[in-house]
Amino acid sequence: MQLYSAQPIRALLQIAGDLLAIAIVVLSIWISQLVREAIASLGVLGTRIEDAGSGFSTSLRDAGEALAQVPLVGEGIAQPFRDASVPADELAAAGVSLRSGVDTLATAVGTALWLLPVLVVLLLWVLPRVRSAVRAGATGRLARSREGRDLLALRALVGQPTARLLAAVPDPVGAFREADAAGLEALAAIELRSAGVRA
Repeated sequence: MQLYSAQPIRALLQIAGDLLAIAIVVLSIWISQLVREAIASLGVLGTRIEDAGSGFSTSLRDAGEALAQVPLVGEGIAQPFRDASVPADELAAAGVSLRSGVDTLATAVGTALWLLPVLVVLLLWVLPRVRSAVRAGATGRLARSREGRDLLALRALVGQPTARLLAAVPDPVGAFREADAAGLEALAAIELRSAGVRA
């Protein structure tokens, strides 16, 4: 595997692309953390509602218990306070539910904000770069083998644009058929350049 091209300009572009891909990933993670924290901070409202509901419920229950101690009428006047503590408990439960929903939303949005850019970078940059590096490594190994020149020339005939072939060799097919050494070298060099491997 050859990570960077032997051609300086292409290698610089690959390095710049790699640095840009890393910057996009780091920036998207940083932004996702900021957004997640901003959304999660709204959960404070749920905590306040829960605390208010719990405190109000406790106060009403305590008042009801205190009033229940009054002789003769205690139970009668305590019951409305006990009944009023039920909606306060529901208010506290709503606060818990709100906080839980905000936390779930913050996690989902935060994850989406870093996951989507990472997937785009992976699909549009990393995978093609890996394929290119594997191709360059295989082409370099092929160039060092005994039959490599002929195979590279054949690959050039099959895969390279006709204009590029004709610019290097006037009769590329004839050069291959006749095993013309200079023509085969020129065709192999086209394939090597295309893969970013030094001849």
